[in-house]
Amino acid sequence: MRGIVVILMLTILIPVMAYNWLPEWVYYLVPATRLWIATDQLAGSYGEDFFDTIGDMEKEYDATVEVFNGNNRLVYSSRVMIESLPADLNKAEELDDSLLYNYTTQFGERAGKKSFLIKTVDTGAVTVTFLDCYQQLDEGGWIEMYMQVSQASTTTKITFLIGFLTIMIFFVIGLFAVWIYIGRFTKPINTMVKVTNDMARLDFSQTCPPTGLTELNVLSNGINNMSAALDNALGELKERNRRLQEDIENERTIDNLRQTFVAGISHELKTPIAIIQGYAEGAKLFYSQGNAKAADEYCDVIMRETGRMNSMIVKLLEITKYTSGAYQREAFDVREFVSMTVDANAELLTEKGIKYENTVPAGLTGDGDPTILPYVLNNYFSNALSHCEERNGEKRICISCVEVGDKFRLTVFNTGKPIEKKDIDKIWDSFYRADKAMSSQGRFGLGLSIVRAIQDLHGEKYGVENKPDGVEFWFDIKKYE
Repeated sequence: MRGIVVILMLTILIPVMAYNWLPEWVYYLVPATRLWIATDQLAGSYGEDFFDTIGDMEKEYDATVEVFNGNNRLVYSSRVMIESLPADLNKAEELDDSLLYNYTTQFGERAGKKSFLIKTVDTGAVTVTFLDCYQQLDEGGWIEMYMQVSQASTTTKITFLIGFLTIMIFFVIGLFAVWIYIGRFTKPINTMVKVTNDMARLDFSQTCPPTGLTELNVLSNGINNMSAALDNALGELKERNRRLQEDIENERTIDNLRQTFVAGISHELKTPIAIIQGYAEGAKLFYSQGNAKAADEYCDVIMRETGRMNSMIVKLLEITKYTSGAYQREAFDVREFVSMTVDANAELLTEKGIKYENTVPAGLTGDGDPTILPYVLNNYFSNALSHCEERNGEKRICISCVEVGDKFRLTVFNTGKPIEKKDIDKIWDSFYRADKAMSSQGRFGLGLSIVRAIQDLHGEKYGVENKPDGVEFWFDIKKYE
């Protein structure tokens, strides 16, 4: 666009500059050439149509015509009315010499049959410069045709200026048309360059629009197809990479679980295995001595310890199963889910004199695996039963539910001692027991580890908070949509 503006300015400036700067003789060329041709045409028409031709020439060229005989005497001038001339100019009546101008030659001399010159005529009052062309006639004598230089020059300048402006205007129009036509090619090509640059930056959201040119349409369609193919390939690559990352994370998780399992099981099995070994040797000794009662008591201890070992292994396997992603989601009633889990412990609540409250509203629908989520609630409730102590004259367990965004947050509160700060972040680890005495009751520190695995499996949060008169465990359940 800037180039077009510059060309428009030059279109105006160049002819104006040429009009003022070109030498004067340049403007004589065109009228002198026309005068030369007109003189030749007039000389060739000498005869019957001579006077008609002279009249046309004088009007067309605004020139003066003079005819001389062989003695260089004037026999015709445009300034004198003469109806005809004889075929032999030497027999024509000669005109008064006062009609002739006294002149001096500036350029050219009469030489040969046909000549052209510029002459200056001094009339006494003014000095006038003429363009003069003359030619010898076959009939004898010669003909001369001349016009004023100032008139010819001015006319030529105006003609030159108009002609040059016209040429430049058509030139600019042509350039503008070419610019528009080229734009049909360059605009879609620039779009293709932008799209391919975006593709190089892995941005495949842009496409090449269709054009009115078949070849460019084929090219733009090829770029669009390549972009779509690369986008699909990149999407598949990202998806495979995501799956690979998940597989790697699963492998790491499984490896960590394996290490935890080996370390924990080694530590936890060491004591019961030693007990079983010692009591097995004692039972064997008693049987050999015939003391069946003592042998039976030792066998009971062995059976109890093997049962504890089996329970511990089952729980470790559950942690591994939940962490590996084995679960399914479906809708379930939250209040019914709580009732079914707690009803099995109704007798224990009565035996321990614990006041129980279920304030979960009816009509709440959760989204999760109803076969494994009860373990979370059951573990929380079991811990509440084990640690519930009297506060303000009563033992109390309360299960409630609040909405947190698109989640239901179930809470299990029990009156009792708070969890120490040093233990509150560690109780979710496998085999960790804040109360070491609980190991004698068959508790291995695996329950909350299973809770963590189940909640991580669902992608939901869990936690615990100390309250002024007790402890409150909580976990989130996604709302069913």
